[in-house]
Amino acid sequence: MDDDDRKILELFATRVRELFPGAGVWAFGSRARGEGGWDSDFDMCVVLDRLDVAADHLLSEIAWEVGFAHDRVITVIPFSRDQFERGPFSESTLVETILREGVAA
Repeated sequence: MDDDDRKILELFATRVRELFPGAGVWAFGSRARGEGGWDSDFDMCVVLDRLDVAADHLLSEIAWEVGFAHDRVITVIPFSRDQFERGPFSESTLVETILREGVAA
């Protein structure tokens, strides 16, 4: 991950944790691997204790604001902690990839 993307990850995570203390935040995908081009989106995984429609909407707003300010499209993949750690998603290749290749903030 390049320095600019690292700073964006940290800013995004800070903004998320202002509203959701204890949230888990990882960057994953091509930008996290340092392979992204100028037009690559920035994939973020956010794990919250409780995920609902309001929380999902707030995460989207943060992603838009941070992304717009830094010329990035941030795509958020949200999970509740239960989904991420114990639910069917916990066994998915997506979660496996996030845990293996993701960059934690």
